[in-house]
Formats: sequence, structure tokens, C-alpha cells
Amino acid sequence: MEAIRHARKHFTNLEDGQLEDVQHVMGLLAFPSDTNLYPYKDLLDESRWQMLVQQFRHENFKLYQLNTYSVFTVALQAGLSALKTPHCYKTDSERNNDCPVCTQPLNILASTLPYAHCSQSRLICQISGQSLNEHNHPLMLPNGYVYGEKALQNMAQENGGKVICPRTKEVFNLKEAEKVFVM
Repeated sequence: MEAIRHARKHFTNLEDGQLEDVQHVMGLLAFPSDTNLYPYKDLLDESRWQMLVQQFRHENFKLYQLNTYSVFTVALQAGLSALKTPHCYKTDSERNNDCPVCTQPLNILASTLPYAHCSQSRLICQISGQSLNEHNHPLMLPNGYVYGEKALQNMAQENGGKVICPRTKEVFNLKEAEKVFVM
């Protein structure tokens, strides 16, 4: 009875949702901790302690203007996002071994991050690793794969005018390769 008197005295000026919460909490006084009645069972559940811990942390971070992510996590995500391309999610044989995002653990971490925005890009020959430019023109084989002119010429010299596509292992004459123009 003393609890009811206390509630009537001190809880008269509550806002709309607060009165119902106070009534539920006051009802806890009348039920044992192992009750099966709703909402008291939920209010006495052990998982509420974890929720209370999370709520405390959230309010503490808001109070002291702290971020919920560590500085390391933010820096790692920024770096992965700057390097991430759609090429990082192809099959293992098509990934770049030198790209950190293409490695398995970082690839999983970067899966939810946006792709890097590249306003300027370079084409690289899959065979030689050299840039494809005005000094090393890109040539397309009849199967659609593009390689550097220098690499294909070297391969043709070694194989009597024939080039072998490294990806499909198809054999073509070097003369069948067409020059590709990139704008």
C-alpha cells in the first residue's frame, strides 16, 4: 500500500506513454519473478539486462559525442571503400592478387561498402601488366578478350605468328586481332 501512495503522490504529472510504463512496473510488485503473464514475463526476462547495457552505452556515447565505431574501423572501411571495385567480387582466378580487397577476409568486410568512384582509369594488359596506351595499343582477339599489342607481338614471335589467349587457350593468328579505340 505504501508503494501505491508513493506512486499517487509522485507520478501525477506523467506524459502519455509514461503512465502505462509506470503501471506495468508497479504491477511487478505483485508478481513473482518466474511469472508467465504478459507483460510481466517480458519485463522480468534476463535478456532485458543486455538491452539495458546496450541502451546505457548508446546514451553514454550520445552524451559524450562519441562514435559507436572505433577510429580503426572507420579508417579501415574508408581504405577498403577507396580500393573496392566490381572486379574484387569475380571468381578467384580473375581477382588481382595485389589488391587487398580481393583477399578473402577483407573481401567479406568490404561486401557492404560502396564501390570506389574512379573518374579516370587505366587499362592494363593481363599478360604483361603494362598500361595500354598510345605506345602499347589494346588489341582484341576474335573471342573478345583484350591484351596489349607488345605482349601479343612477343607471343606471336615465339609461336610462329600465332597467339594463345591466356584465358580460353584458343589459338589465333596475330592478324586476326583488331585494334580497340578507347575514348
